[in-house]
Amino acid sequence: MKTKWKKLVSSMATVALVASLFAGCSSKASDSPAGSSSPGPEKRQKISMMYPLNGDAPKKGEAWKWLEEKFNVELDLMAIPANGYPDKLSLTVASGELPDLMVWSKYPDPELNKYAKQGAFMQLDDIIGNYPHLMETPQQAFDNVKIDKKLYSIPRTRPLQTNAVMIRKDWLDNLGLPIPKTVEEFAQTALKFTTDDPDKNGKADTFGISVGESLTFLDQLWVAFDTGNGWLKTADGTLMSEDVTPGRKQALGWLADLYKQGALDKDFPVLTYTQVNDKFVAGKSGIMIGGGVSNYGAFIADMKKINPKAEIIMIDPPTGPNGTKGTPQSAGLYGHWVINSKVSKEKLNKIMEILDWQATDEALDFKRKGIEGVHHKVEDGKPVVNDLYKSDGVINLIAHNKFNPYFTTPGAAPEVAQAQIDQWHNIEKLGVPNPAIAALTPTMQDKSADLRKYSLETFIKIVIGDQPLDSFDQYVQNWMSKGGDKITAEVNEWYKQ
Repeated sequence: MKTKWKKLVSSMATVALVASLFAGCSSKASDSPAGSSSPGPEKRQKISMMYPLNGDAPKKGEAWKWLEEKFNVELDLMAIPANGYPDKLSLTVASGELPDLMVWSKYPDPELNKYAKQGAFMQLDDIIGNYPHLMETPQQAFDNVKIDKKLYSIPRTRPLQTNAVMIRKDWLDNLGLPIPKTVEEFAQTALKFTTDDPDKNGKADTFGISVGESLTFLDQLWVAFDTGNGWLKTADGTLMSEDVTPGRKQALGWLADLYKQGALDKDFPVLTYTQVNDKFVAGKSGIMIGGGVSNYGAFIADMKKINPKAEIIMIDPPTGPNGTKGTPQSAGLYGHWVINSKVSKEKLNKIMEILDWQATDEALDFKRKGIEGVHHKVEDGKPVVNDLYKSDGVINLIAHNKFNPYFTTPGAAPEVAQAQIDQWHNIEKLGVPNPAIAALTPTMQDKSADLRKYSLETFIKIVIGDQPLDSFDQYVQNWMSKGGDKITAEVNEWYKQ
C-alpha cells in the first residue's frame, strides 16, 4: 500500500481501490445480509467520518460522548484542516482504505465520477427520500451533484445565491452622492471615491472598487454586461463560454478605463481574497461588487473597530447597458458526502440517520452552544458559552448542516441580521443559473485549466493596459484553437441530453 501513496492518481491506485472495495463488499455482505436482524439490543456501530475543518478540532469530551450515546455509535471523527484537506482526500482515496463517509470537496471532479462509476460509493437514489431533513436540500443541489443522473452524494447545502454589492454609505453621504444603480453610475461613484476624499481625512488614500487576483469580486459586474454565469444561453439556444462573449470584452473595457484613472487597486493582480477583504475593512476601497452576504456582519464589526462612524449597506447589483441585472447562482453546496460502498445495510441506515439529524434545528442548536451546564449557561434567557465549548471544538462536531438560505451572523445586532435577511430575500429573485454547471466533458478535463490560465492572463493585461482592448478578438480565436471550440461543442452536446 505504501507505494500507492507516491502515485496518487496512477492506474494502479485506481485498480487497488476498486478491487479492495468489491472484496470488502462481498465479505461484508455474507456477514450482514440485507434485511438481516438479530435479537437483543442494537449492536453499537463504529462509524468513521472525514471532513474539512475550519477552527478548533473536536475533542472526545462530553459533547462527543453525548452524540455517541444519542445514536448508539462509536465515532471516529477525522476533522482535517481545510487548507490541507484536498491532499488528504487524494492520499486517502489512493490508499484504498476509505472511511465510512467523507466529504468530497472538489466539484465537479472527474476523479469522483470515475470512482462512483466503478462502485466505490453507495448510490443513494432509493433511500434518500426516507430522510425528511436531508430532503429539505433544494432539488437543484441534488441535481447538480448527480453522475449520469444517479445520486452518489449528499450536498452540504449552501444558498444558491451568496453575493451582495456592498458600498460605504458614509462615503456617499460625505460626497452627496446617490446610491448607484447602473454600470455608468457605478463608474462615476468609483471615480468620486478615488478623487474626492470620501473619508475626509485630507489624504489621497482611497479607491473605488475592490478587485483581487484572477479578477475576483466582480461576479455581478460580468452578469450586468451579459456574459451569463459560466455559460451564456444565446438567442439560438446554444451555449457560449462567458470568457468569449461580447459582454466580456465590454466589461474589460469598463474596468480598464477605471484602472487607468486609479479607481481600481493598482495591486489587484496579486491580492488574495483575504487581502481584498482587509483593504475594504480598513477603509481603502468603497465598493465591493462581489462581497458575501454572510460576511456582512463581520465586515461591520471589524470596520467599526477602526472607524466607529463607518457605515456599509448592501445594494442591488449594477444594471448593464442592456438592462441586465443579476447575481450568479452557485452549485448550492460546499462539498458533498460520499458513503463507502463497503458499509453494511445497518451501518448505512445509521449513517443516514446521523446526517438527517445534523440537518435539524436541534443539531444546529447543539452546534451553537453544546450541553447546558457543561458548555454554556443561560443568563437573562440567553445561552452564554464558556471556554470548554471552544476547546472541545463543539461547533465542528457537527459537519453537516441544515439548509438555511437566510444565514445571519451569530451575535450580530438586530438591524445587521435583518439587513442580511432582507438581502437574502432580494438576491433570491436575481439569481442567474449556470446552464452547464455540472458539465465535465473530456476536453474540459484536459484543457480547461490551461484555457482558464490563458484567459485570466489576457484579461488582466487588458485591464492594466498592457494589451489594447481590441486584442480580445484575437484572444477569442486563440481560445477556440487551444481547445475552446471542442469544449463548446461537447458542452452543447451535453446540454441537449
